[in-house]
Amino acid sequence: MTPFSIQPQASQVTPKGLALLFTAASFAGAFLIFLVQPLVGKQILPWFGGGPGVWTTCLMFYQSMLFVGYLYAYGIVRFLSQRSQVLIHGSLIILALANLPVLPQDHWKPTGTESDPALLILGMLLSNVGLPFAILAATGPLVQTWFSRCYPDRSPYPLYAVSNLGSLSALLCFPLLVEPLLPMRDAASVWSAGFGFAALIILGCAFMAMRATGAQPGAPSPLEAALESEDTKEEPSTYLLWLLLPATAVILLLAITNKLCLDLASFPFLWIVPLGLYLGSFILSFASDAGYNRVLWSGIALVSLLIKYGLVLLLPTGSIPSAIFWSMFVQVPLFGLVLFSLSMLLHGELYRLRPPPRRLTSFYIGISGGGALGGLFVGLAAPNIFNDYFELHVGYSLAFILLFIVLRRDESSWISRDKRPWRATLVAAFFSAILLVSTAGTLDEFPGLLLKERNFFGIHRVIEWDSENPERARRVLRHGTTVHGAQLLAEQFRKRPISYYGVPTGIGLSMRENSRSKPMKIGIVGMGAGSLAAYGQKGDLIRFYEIDPTVIEIASDGNFFSFLSDTPADIEIIQGDARLSLERELASGDQQAFNLLVIDAFSSDSIPFHLMTLEAFQVYREHLAPEGIIAIHVSNRHFRLGPVLYKVAEALALSALNVDSPGMGMRVSSPAEWILFARSEARLDNHARIMQTRAAQIGIDPSKLSMGRIRPELYRQKPIWTDDFNSILDILVTTK
Repeated sequence: MTPFSIQPQASQVTPKGLALLFTAASFAGAFLIFLVQPLVGKQILPWFGGGPGVWTTCLMFYQSMLFVGYLYAYGIVRFLSQRSQVLIHGSLIILALANLPVLPQDHWKPTGTESDPALLILGMLLSNVGLPFAILAATGPLVQTWFSRCYPDRSPYPLYAVSNLGSLSALLCFPLLVEPLLPMRDAASVWSAGFGFAALIILGCAFMAMRATGAQPGAPSPLEAALESEDTKEEPSTYLLWLLLPATAVILLLAITNKLCLDLASFPFLWIVPLGLYLGSFILSFASDAGYNRVLWSGIALVSLLIKYGLVLLLPTGSIPSAIFWSMFVQVPLFGLVLFSLSMLLHGELYRLRPPPRRLTSFYIGISGGGALGGLFVGLAAPNIFNDYFELHVGYSLAFILLFIVLRRDESSWISRDKRPWRATLVAAFFSAILLVSTAGTLDEFPGLLLKERNFFGIHRVIEWDSENPERARRVLRHGTTVHGAQLLAEQFRKRPISYYGVPTGIGLSMRENSRSKPMKIGIVGMGAGSLAAYGQKGDLIRFYEIDPTVIEIASDGNFFSFLSDTPADIEIIQGDARLSLERELASGDQQAFNLLVIDAFSSDSIPFHLMTLEAFQVYREHLAPEGIIAIHVSNRHFRLGPVLYKVAEALALSALNVDSPGMGMRVSSPAEWILFARSEARLDNHARIMQTRAAQIGIDPSKLSMGRIRPELYRQKPIWTDDFNSILDILVTTK
């Protein structure tokens, strides 16, 4: 978006053919801005556990730096001569070039002891991306200003369309070309080369403007003349709407993206889709007066909200229609429609409030400032003032309130101030009803809630269920939408592991393998409620790797779960991202020689991709004892991880075995799918026989326990997941 426009003059001072230089500069600046966002986000995502908070913090930073870039452009154009503009902007470009590449180096990796990962991410982005991003953000307004100096008889508005085309091209380019074809480091090098090329074009535009007639130092530019005559007699409420309408759209963008990434997976596709819809609504709304229809988009927004939040009330829990409704293929389009329709309303009403051209400077700075405020609210304020993801419903509430205010101000609307009051009352009641439906699910809390905390990594709840029945009473840890551990409260049952970790599951049978022969050294990635500590025997060492300090506190303090205090095994807890911790241990020569290494680090159903790649498995293998086994929990509602994990295992000459167990009752186990890996097929075959024997000893029907390997044709043609190459499509379309 280019925030400056001026009134054209009567004479042309520069050859028409050179206008292409300004076109190239506008396209390149916007393209690079929207390409660097997912590029850097994907690079640092694994360092912070792969959670959605990483991308939310990144977007907050980018919105803020966009505002900084606009203010910078406004300031140098308003107060400096053209020659000074060239000198200052050129110096900053050289400084930014010296700071490339933009990808953070390994010394920025967290140690696991940071009190607030968001602050580390912000410092990292500011140091590595801040200056290049601010320069690119200023490119749009500066290039438009310089264009008007060179071509005073031509409108600069086509450059706005060109910059939007560049933004959309980058959003399409990253998932379709950059991500599948280039390693991240190579992509960063290409981006750096692109920045250098764009810098030359931008400086070329600046020199052309400096040589143009009337651009001598000290002479007022057409833009400066426009600023000097700017009429500031705008209603204070209008200035406030210029700020709040775009702020609300950004709140909805970040909140919906956060929700999708938490419940599904945090990866570039789910970052880019909402961002593209948000940008598309801006472009469509600002394209022309015909681009926005208030009645049409109001209807679409209300219908999409009713489907998203009302239809589920009619679907029986646990039914096939309910399962389909909550699938990724339904939730992503529904959330996308909600975001796009509400953004169309907010941006459309913002466009209707645009001032005359002489006041566009204030208007667009208000828009960018509103975006920064929305980003700061979701990225910094909300995690500290809310214990749930209420920012999404704050966004809904603000959207309805602002739309109501705008409609009341508009003399042509059905509920304007000069119309009968009952109309406004009716619309307010209708908006309130829609808002109530959309927020009811969040406001309704689980019965038996004992604790609810939110931090950078998500929402944690400890809930007590069936407390009136001593034999069924249990305490559950929920992280987002997924149970991450449960404990029966009755004294005779409390040491029994249940849920995904029950004795009949793949991990339960594996933990019992050596229980009567020799002590085991066990590594567990993802602590949950500490359920797996229940399998510990005297002499065993269980080493938990957990990134989330709240989870560690819940599992360790004994007020909610007693698995860690009850176990006779020795317990060690390593705080920080497990892969980074394991890599540091290897680098220091501290190989753990685990008999069993358990990977179970899902947040809701979100997949920690960096724990499933070829490089991750290389680290796991180095930490295994010669006869050690890796066990990965792959139960998931949305993705089928088996084929891609088999492909990685094949590349590392590891054998794999699936163990599927059905649910066997609340006091025994939930349905669970585990995949086991070992250095040899003979080791896994022997392990499978031990598990079958153990299952028979405890009375499990062998027909209900499925052990085997998936068919090679399901994974042989799959690409190998690496840190640089991994695609969500590989696991969405795969079936057993």
